[in-house]
Amino acid sequence: MADLRASRCDQLTGPVTALTIAVVGCNERLPHTFTDVITAAEDVRDIAELGSAGVEGNDYVAWAAGAPATLTAMIEAAQAKSTAGIWEAFSHPQFGLHRLATACAGLPGWAVPEGSEFA
Repeated sequence: MADLRASRCDQLTGPVTALTIAVVGCNERLPHTFTDVITAAEDVRDIAELGSAGVEGNDYVAWAAGAPATLTAMIEAAQAKSTAGIWEAFSHPQFGLHRLATACAGLPGWAVPEGSEFA
């Protein structure tokens, strides 16, 4: 049902935003950003682990199938302070955050900002 997808996407808005900011911050190798990645990735993983039963939307279903393992890999990379490993998980071709963004596109909090080069 579409309402379940909207609910999950709503739950994910804050943690995904925090995770994105933390991943970008890791490129500067600031110590706190690795902790921020761990915290935010755990929050996203908790929601991903709810699964996709009852969620309409092929992209969400596909993302949820592999997201928990991918987020676990991201957490492990952050614990090892591996920026390459963090980015590899974040940008995973099937289970990365871009797939979730596609699944949640058009819902509140998931719109491309007006004037963005990606609009």
